[in-house]
Amino acid sequence: MSKRNLCKGCVESVMVTEEVIQELVRETEEDLSVIVSDEIYSERLKICESCPSLQYGTTCAHSGCIVRYRAKFKNKSCPFTGKPKWEKVG
Repeated sequence: MSKRNLCKGCVESVMVTEEVIQELVRETEEDLSVIVSDEIYSERLKICESCPSLQYGTTCAHSGCIVRYRAKFKNKSCPFTGKPKWEKVG
């Protein structure tokens, strides 16, 4: 693993397997009161997938979060500095 592929805040690789991402997303479904509807989730993912700050097809360059995980939560917004591309859900 090259130093270039390491997360800035930890020693873990920024490359995350599909299995790990699926498990994270499944865990969000344990408390449905904190996650957005499927429609909002899909809209958020479309926005993230077209964003030039998406790295490795999985990770936001601004927050370091896995976008498929972060986009699930009502209390999260796009971390794009100065001009978020999607907002929290009340």
